[in-house]
Amino acid sequence: MRLKSIINLCISFLLACCCSLSFAAEPVLNGMATHIDLGKEQFIGALYSTTLSDNPDKLLATSQSMRMELKIVAPEGVTTRRFSRWWIEGMAINNAPTLLTEQADNMVKFDGFFKGRLVQNDVVTFTFEPGKGVNIAINDVALGNIPGDKFFPMLLRTWIGKVPLSSDYKDDILKAGNVNATLKARFDKIKPTKERATEVAGWSKIKSAAELAADKEKEAKDAATKAASTQTSSADSAKQLAAQKAEQAKAEAARAEAAKLAAQKAQAAAAANNNDDDEKPALTAQNLLARQFYVSDNLKRIYSKVVYPKKAVERGQIGSVRVAVTINRQGNIVNTSVVQASEFDSLNEAALDAVNKAVPYPAVPDAISGSTFEFTAPIKFVLQK
Repeated sequence: MRLKSIINLCISFLLACCCSLSFAAEPVLNGMATHIDLGKEQFIGALYSTTLSDNPDKLLATSQSMRMELKIVAPEGVTTRRFSRWWIEGMAINNAPTLLTEQADNMVKFDGFFKGRLVQNDVVTFTFEPGKGVNIAINDVALGNIPGDKFFPMLLRTWIGKVPLSSDYKDDILKAGNVNATLKARFDKIKPTKERATEVAGWSKIKSAAELAADKEKEAKDAATKAASTQTSSADSAKQLAAQKAEQAKAEAARAEAAKLAAQKAQAAAAANNNDDDEKPALTAQNLLARQFYVSDNLKRIYSKVVYPKKAVERGQIGSVRVAVTINRQGNIVNTSVVQASEFDSLNEAALDAVNKAVPYPAVPDAISGSTFEFTAPIKFVLQK
């Protein structure tokens, strides 16, 4: 009896340990923040981690179960173009070029999951499990998985890396559990409708812009093959040769226009919104990297021109500013605007000055389509201790 009791105690102890370990592995709320763009709230984001921390390096370095949730609050929603640009720019600034190159195909895959405008009350979830990769979902509808342990930290660096898209967002997401109760209550009330979940589930039937581009490429190749196969023994006929050349030229033109047409068709198929801002270029690993490296180079130029206003230093004024920049293909500025301002006008003006002093920017690479190129420059003014 005594031996049996000892065995039962051991079993109970082991079960308790297992339960304790299982409970500890469940991510808990680390922080919550609101992302502001163009002067308006876009989403409320929450970061859940197994171990609470206010240290970004510790969160990024440890291999633990984590989850990011973004709840859309903008009444007009968020276009696929803007949503894509946040991640492309954020990853470009905060990840090494070698890692960007290594993960280029995964970034294209990630971008392809989002096939329509995000609307108010949508809940976007990124769930990371070590060894199992990142599961992406909207309104509990699974969009897909990115394998491996490297991609989630890349996403996370967009918001808590060395140069986050928003320093205020970074500060609030790193609260180690000390979350604003009012914001949490607001976050908890946001829930998508069943109808919207059904609509998102329909995205699986829509081809992404990249997939449509590949289809167009295949069509062009098939057309060229067909043109070549129609040659007959009378191919020396000038009229027949001219017709074949014309068909081959047509196939080449179709191939050259594939990416542009694919992006337009993707938007039509998604039945999202007719606004031009909904359209985004068909991403490939090549043009995605071109965009990211180009953004990174432009930001380095801007940061080298930042001058902390003397009066702001004397008054101890600090803050973060994010400037939207539109340039033409020659690298000249078409438009600038402050999409996230600090409370001090002098800092906002200093950020704009840095953007303007960096002109001319390098010419837009051939791999990037469009008559203009847009990016944002996050600039943080911090006093040295």
